[in-house]
Amino acid sequence: MKSLMPLVFALALSGLAGGGSSLYAIDAEIKARITETRNCKACKLAGADLTAFDLQHVSFAGADLRGAKLTGRNLYRVDFKGANLAAADLSGANLSEADFSEANLVGARLKDAILTSAQLVDTNLINADLRGANLNGAQLSGTKLKGAMLHGAKLQKATFFQADLTETDLHQQDLPGVDLTGSTLRGANLEGVNFQKANLEGVDLRGANLNRAKLVEADLDNVQLEDAKLQDANLRRASLMGARLDRADMKGADLRKANALGASFQGTQLQSAILIEADLAQGRFREAALQGAVLKGALVCDTIDLIPAYRQQGVCDEAKFTTDVDDI
Repeated sequence: MKSLMPLVFALALSGLAGGGSSLYAIDAEIKARITETRNCKACKLAGADLTAFDLQHVSFAGADLRGAKLTGRNLYRVDFKGANLAAADLSGANLSEADFSEANLVGARLKDAILTSAQLVDTNLINADLRGANLNGAQLSGTKLKGAMLHGAKLQKATFFQADLTETDLHQQDLPGVDLTGSTLRGANLEGVNFQKANLEGVDLRGANLNRAKLVEADLDNVQLEDAKLQDANLRRASLMGARLDRADMKGADLRKANALGASFQGTQLQSAILIEADLAQGRFREAALQGAVLKGALVCDTIDLIPAYRQQGVCDEAKFTTDVDDI
């Protein structure tokens, strides 16, 4: 939040670049557009206090609402498409099914707001405060959430396809089955997150904190996990085909029956990791630390630089084929 203070202070001093500054400054024409026609598209309301208005069904598409005050308002299905809400205060507002597509919400305050099934596609929520917000079922595809505060937010059935969640705080979130395909969570705090059966294919998780995360049966194919923290993470039966885990800290991680075909573990810390019956075929283990790791029954065919003592724990069965040919 410290990075937001200069912005908010500058807006306050400058009167938000000539826009309206308070409730009494809103002219009669704009008041009529809000209260009568319910059409305030492209309205200039920067810095305005709108808490005294009935705003249901009003269209604010393309409006300038920088620094505006909308706390606690009922904004169900309100249209904010393409609007500028930078540093606006929407704390505690009912924004269910509201349309924020392509809107600017940089540094906006949305703490405890209700955003169930809201449209936030391609929305800019960088450094926004979403603590405790209800985003169940929200559409967040292509959304920029870098540095956003999401602790305590509800995110069940939210869609994050190709979203930017760089450096976000999602620790202890319960997100089973969430779809984050193609998203970026580089440097994010995901400690203890429940990603069971989640779709994380191709996700950028470099440097992320996934200590004690639950990734049971998650799809992590081609995921980037270089330099990530995965201490004591549960990756049982997870799919890690082609995953890049170089230099990751995976001490004590549970990878029982995980499919890590062709994965790279170069320089990875795998001390005391459980790799029982995991598919490690064609994996790369150059300079990996495996002290105390258990590879009993793991498939180790064509692995590169796997220490012989650990290779001996594994197996490399030739494929067996059974063909039934019916008489013609």
